[in-house]
Amino acid sequence: MMKSSTPSLQTLLQNYFLQRLMQQRRASHETVSSYRDTFRIYFAYLVDMHGISAINVDIKCMDLEYIQEFCKYLEEKRGNKSVTINNRIAAIRSFMQYVSEMEPEYSGIAKRALMVPMQKHKVPTMDFITKDEFEVMIKACDTNTFLGARDKLMLLLLYNSGARVSELLSIKGSDIRNSDVPSRTAVKIYGKGRKERIVPLWKTTSVYIQKYIGNNHLNGDDVLFINKNGDKLTRSGVRSRINAIVDEAKKDAQTLTEKNITPHTFRHSVAMNLLAAGVDISTIAIWLGHSSIETTHKYMVADMDMKRKAMEKVGSSGDDSYKYKPSSDILSFLNTL
Repeated sequence: MMKSSTPSLQTLLQNYFLQRLMQQRRASHETVSSYRDTFRIYFAYLVDMHGISAINVDIKCMDLEYIQEFCKYLEEKRGNKSVTINNRIAAIRSFMQYVSEMEPEYSGIAKRALMVPMQKHKVPTMDFITKDEFEVMIKACDTNTFLGARDKLMLLLLYNSGARVSELLSIKGSDIRNSDVPSRTAVKIYGKGRKERIVPLWKTTSVYIQKYIGNNHLNGDDVLFINKNGDKLTRSGVRSRINAIVDEAKKDAQTLTEKNITPHTFRHSVAMNLLAAGVDISTIAIWLGHSSIETTHKYMVADMDMKRKAMEKVGSSGDDSYKYKPSSDILSFLNTL
């Protein structure tokens, strides 16, 4: 039996968001929003499937059986794919880990909740943008218009810096600063967990961004990317503009029709370009703002896969004759080493 002084699920959840996520881990706004939505959907599931309102929810509603049924609910009722379901599971696991640390009385339920398995899913092929495709996309931006001029800067910064969309939209005039190299600038990027990094910019990007700031009379506190109404550009706005640009660029770059180009594809492209240029993986991790080098390792795997496919297209040469036969005497073999 639980002690009367044991905090309620509602109190634990509030403390989890305010203390663990926001104060201790300094989670990004996107992470907090994603985890918040997970529990909103979970409480909706409890009402829909069990008739339990958010006011009456207790820790028992976080047991393994409820979570397993929630996963089924996400798939069948909401039509979610494995990737989305795994994101929801990750949020619940994180909370239940916090519960087990803060309230040992709930450790049994927490332990069972943490047993819920992630769903298997097929990892999609990692698309990336070649330099030729990028040039075609740049040409699709009509810089005689405000929209086209802004879109060109958006493409330049994405393909140059590898910034996440949320990072791109937070860039202000004051974040553009002089570099150690003459006529070059760098951009200060605020990443996940409030971490900051400085990324150098190409000369073309440096020149263009200075013209953009000057022509639009932007001050240090002004964000670079706004919509036609003067409001801050949104994530959906970025996706919409990239879709429009890609559709236009497909007329001159047929290879784009075979790829799923999203804002995150630019990030993949930067990593692959740096890898192809011989930049070491630890530097790429810093460039992209990865907290773990394991996250960056996937680009090495993708690079090797790309090279393998290229080799298969070239074909093989020579023959496969093989005449050496190993000695039956293992000691003789070892002596040759």
